[in-house]
Amino acid sequence: MNQFLRNALMVLVWIAVAAGVVWLGVRFQRHLMPFLCVVSVLLPFLYIMVCVLYPSWGDTKCPKCGKAALVRPDKSVPVGVVCTACGFRDDDMYRPYLNEMY
Repeated sequence: MNQFLRNALMVLVWIAVAAGVVWLGVRFQRHLMPFLCVVSVLLPFLYIMVCVLYPSWGDTKCPKCGKAALVRPDKSVPVGVVCTACGFRDDDMYRPYLNEMY
């Protein structure tokens, strides 16, 4: 299928989706408004909970060999990495959360 036709079809699909949402909003307005109010109040709290409780993981992938084996040579210094698999060492590379992972 031609790229132009594919894009034109997607435009029509999204217009149909928008029209369907508007139709549902008008048709079920009495039931939709309380739901939207509850969602608008709870959504920021859910976002905060996900951001706080989702664990952060450091990128341990070595740029030389590609294995997940990067560690810090000195735990007290926030820069510098050493690959335990291939011996790659960079004293200026910064990878966040490496100390917190193990």
